Amino acid sequence: MSVSNSHQISRYYDYYRDKEIVFTKANLKSLRMDPRQIYLKSNGGQWPCLINSSSLMFAKVLIGTSSGIYTQLQKNKSLNLSLRFCFIDLNNDLIHFFVNCNVAQIQPYAGSNDLVLVTLNFTQRPPDELISRLGEFIEVNENFKNRREERIAINKNSLRELQIPKEETYVFIANVPRKCIIKDLSFGGAKLMLVGVPKFLLNKQVDLRLMYLDTTEKIALPGIVVAADFLPGRKDIVICHVNFIEESIPMTYKFRINAYITSYQKQLIDNQILNQQKKERAEAEAERIRKEAAAKLAQTQAAANAATAGKTAAPAAAASTSAAKNTASAAQTQEAAANTQASSSQTK
Repeated sequence: MSVSNSHQISRYYDYYRDKEIVFTKANLKSLRMDPRQIYLKSNGGQWPCLINSSSLMFAKVLIGTSSGIYTQLQKNKSLNLSLRFCFIDLNNDLIHFFVNCNVAQIQPYAGSNDLVLVTLNFTQRPPDELISRLGEFIEVNENFKNRREERIAINKNSLRELQIPKEETYVFIANVPRKCIIKDLSFGGAKLMLVGVPKFLLNKQVDLRLMYLDTTEKIALPGIVVAADFLPGRKDIVICHVNFIEESIPMTYKFRINAYITSYQKQLIDNQILNQQKKERAEAEAERIRKEAAAKLAQTQAAANAATAGKTAAPAAAASTSAAKNTASAAQTQEAAANTQASSSQTK
């Protein structure tokens, strides 16, 4: 479980205070709660009880009808009580604390005469340790339902945040280990790259193995290959998509994925990717505009050149026409002079 800051703790309490967690064996293990260390305390004495469920506002516990606390509650149901919670940290040390509460309801449990279910309302906001543990557990399950297909691209940053040593790992196919490369992960599945043929992998049951840097625990993720295709340009490498079997997904894996997708670092990485995409789109748009402007400029220049050529040809034609006119006029003048001279000769 991750370390929660004050902002997260306040958010957990505001959003999930009335969400009830039933303490099944699997949930107790995920929360690292020690059920043998749960007690009810009152008037200087304390009695063991079985915790059935809890939210951040109330808890339900089982007590025996032969216990001393049950006798006291029968005499005074407004008795002030404290419920002792106990968790185990990553160093296997016990973390325990008390939550003040009062009795809201006492009822027989499953028709038994030996056990009763006692509902306890907390009289004040519980300690941050309880809010952090129960709040994160509820958030993980909420995100598992609502964000199970949100993909985490595997790169240096995400590997570091997920505490996964490297992208290379093993996937068991028909109980045979095969080397593969993880391309992405989500709550509900993974994309893997490995050597093979798509038609021989499709619909096969697989078992993806993960290891972490901060623990010796190995995670097994059973699933089914729902899609498989050759890597573009290759006929020996396959990209396959695996859907995990929901009821077999370990809570420790869910906690890891949830910690990443809700982390500030993930938001920074996403923003960097988004900014890079925006930059690439802007550069592509600028290049498109530049090419359009260059094409328009070329068209304008061609039109200008054509117009200039037309203007140059017009004066030359005019000069040629003028010269022809001058030549014709001179000929006409010479002819008139000749006619005049001939006329004068005849008169003489």
